[in-house]
Amino acid sequence: MSRLSNECSELRAKIAIKSNYLEVLLKNQHWEYPLPVPTVDELVALGYERYHNEVVHCIEELANVTTSMRRGESLSEISLSLGFLPDYDGYLPHFQEFADAIVEYQHIIDYKEDETFSFALRLSLPREILDVLQKSLQRTHFHELYFERNNIEHVHVGYVNFILNCVTADTRLKHLSLANVNFEHSRDISALCTAINNNGTLQDLSIRFCRSEGGIVREIFCKLKSVTLKEIDLGCNYRELSNLRPTDVPELLSSNPSLEVLVLNGNPFNEHDIVQIVDTLRHNTTLCHLSFLFRSPLGWLRVPTRPNNLHLLESVIFDHTSLSAAYDSNHHCRLSGVTSNITKFNAYRDPTLNRRKKIYNILSSRNKNRENASYFETDGIDIKYMPRILALLKPFSEYHLHEERGGQDKEDVNPLSITYEIMRDWKMPELYNLD
Repeated sequence: MSRLSNECSELRAKIAIKSNYLEVLLKNQHWEYPLPVPTVDELVALGYERYHNEVVHCIEELANVTTSMRRGESLSEISLSLGFLPDYDGYLPHFQEFADAIVEYQHIIDYKEDETFSFALRLSLPREILDVLQKSLQRTHFHELYFERNNIEHVHVGYVNFILNCVTADTRLKHLSLANVNFEHSRDISALCTAINNNGTLQDLSIRFCRSEGGIVREIFCKLKSVTLKEIDLGCNYRELSNLRPTDVPELLSSNPSLEVLVLNGNPFNEHDIVQIVDTLRHNTTLCHLSFLFRSPLGWLRVPTRPNNLHLLESVIFDHTSLSAAYDSNHHCRLSGVTSNITKFNAYRDPTLNRRKKIYNILSSRNKNRENASYFETDGIDIKYMPRILALLKPFSEYHLHEERGGQDKEDVNPLSITYEIMRDWKMPELYNLD
């Protein structure tokens, strides 16, 4: 009975959603923008001496997007990307009309549940307009939010609060992107992390080219604790990572257990940071991609690692000193920004294939000098495992056949060659000595 009751409730909810959707379409099918758009001559007559065309363009864009929302058109992204907002005292009624349309557009979002809807604010707005938009966005649930630029003097505090309130209220949010946002205090970053931690649906977070007096990356490393985040991009945030504590990177990964991708491009690394990352990767099995490219006047470059640090990074991804060490290496995480060919050994999505590739690479390199047998003896591998090793050679050599990504390594030899070497040299040369 309970199950039937739940199904009836779900059906009634779906009927209500479709009814609201059809009502909006029927009511607004011939909707026209109700406010007049000023002309250049009217602006000149009002005393506006500059940016006449830009003001008209901004209002026309607002009117077009508002009209599309009112008529129920499918808009994958509702965007305010006007470059900049020229001085004009008559914007507020147009933004109010835009904000009202956003609220009604929720019926379209609810009905088209399989589509992704985004809201993007890519210009600085004065406080009174932000307040109007905030009231609407807190009643609307977009899947993606993009906020950029808050360089109007004294507006950054209001803009940060605007972002926090939108994130807190959005119960369907999957992706949040902040770019060129100035945070006045580290407590703003802490408040943002709290909003993200409590959101419950956010999966992708991007904070790029942002500034804060107290630093952004360190604060996020310490305060971000989300069980839903899968990807974090903290690229180019103008602060070095040299003030990280030894526990910061492990804490970020352990506090965000679903994290698969971590992008730290543009944040200069020192030796201490690399050591932290290496220690973390030795034990982490969830992170699939770690990137730390940095930008210079010459363009995007790989992180400048000293030979010792490069060796540490190589050893955690592929320790080829022994078969056991290779087996225990990190087979999950693909590195970007390392000046080493070692990164190719974690190219596959399946860590089992990466492990097979590394082990077969060791066997192939040793085979060229007929060293496998001597290494088996040095590593203390019992001769009773020979049948098992021989049986695994062919499937291990075919690691590249299971995924389209990448082909067989050019250093690999034919498995028959390794089979012949092992059967000839491993503790049984007397079988082949006819003298």
